Amino acid sequence: MTIIVAILGLIVLIAIHEFGHMLTAKAFGVRVPEFGIGFGPAIFKKKIGSTVYSFRIILLGGFAKIAGMGGDDGSATGMEGRKGSGDEELGEDEKRIDGRRLDVEPAPDTYYAKPHWQRALIIFAGPAVNIVFAVLLFSSLFAIQGVPTQLEPEVQAIVPDSTAEEIGIQEGDRLVAMDGRNIPTWEGFTEEIGSREAGTEVSVTVERNGGEEILTGELGTAMPGSHAPGADDPQLGVAPVVGETSHSPFLALWEGTKQTYEFAALQISGLFMIITGQMNFFDNVTGPVGITAVGGEVMSQGVVASISLLAIISLILGVMNLLPILPLDGGHLLFIAIEKIARRPISEETMGKVALLGLGLVLMLFVFATYADLSRIFTGEPLIPR
Repeated sequence: MTIIVAILGLIVLIAIHEFGHMLTAKAFGVRVPEFGIGFGPAIFKKKIGSTVYSFRIILLGGFAKIAGMGGDDGSATGMEGRKGSGDEELGEDEKRIDGRRLDVEPAPDTYYAKPHWQRALIIFAGPAVNIVFAVLLFSSLFAIQGVPTQLEPEVQAIVPDSTAEEIGIQEGDRLVAMDGRNIPTWEGFTEEIGSREAGTEVSVTVERNGGEEILTGELGTAMPGSHAPGADDPQLGVAPVVGETSHSPFLALWEGTKQTYEFAALQISGLFMIITGQMNFFDNVTGPVGITAVGGEVMSQGVVASISLLAIISLILGVMNLLPILPLDGGHLLFIAIEKIARRPISEETMGKVALLGLGLVLMLFVFATYADLSRIFTGEPLIPR
């Protein structure tokens, strides 16, 4: 049952992505003949206004069919039979650019009739909605749980296999000094840790049962054995006691935005390291199989964990779709920019070749990611890399 819920969650994220494209297109006066969830034969269709809304048998993806896009002919895009100046002598092969006839002008309610900035916003709206949705989900969690506004230098929990566990720090201990320097606040404690390097020896003075004890050991790392960004940051491995929290919606929105930014930065940094070979692709990628399986497991842990995972996946969809590769949204944005700079449309042949190459790359990544997921399932390794 949890797997089904996880799949439904993915469908929701895809739907809001395509919904962003559709709403923005309609806002600029572009027709959207169909908005569909899934692919293959339709199992449900309903026309509302000028748009047909459909559910299709393969619920893996979705689309917003925007008039004038996708290489449609004149009948599909609403082309009007008006001659363009100077185009009458063009050969038949030269009269088509990305489905556009150069010897006719596009109807005003089609995609290519709009200026470049409106077309760019229509494309950008999909990823943007996913990113904004992630902000709202993270913010809602902060609003419900509260934003910690005061942290005490008292140990609430200890990270397993951390330096704190190894040197004997216990829950309830109060951190009072490090290397002989008094620590009055949790912020001061984190600054002391951050000023050191992983592997250096430190002495931590804790207050326990009315007395003080000095514990020594080497600082560990945030994520041992991982090559992810920030994995080598020094960490003692303790969580503080929360003294006060705030349920202010404005503070929650700010913290949700910060959380989204941090996850996005981590994702982009990790992607860059994989591309440059600093991180192993096979060990640091998760595909749909892994996401769905882990999604089912996480959703069984409760609402908070489910919302967090949904926010992270929504952010991943938004950021990955901005990669400058056709047929991803980022690829379309790149070609809109090239057209604007070159001041002329890009040929259908060029677009087709680039799109084919990009589609091949995306499919290849999909196959390798799926293989990595299945390998982890059969070997018993964690589906989500550390």
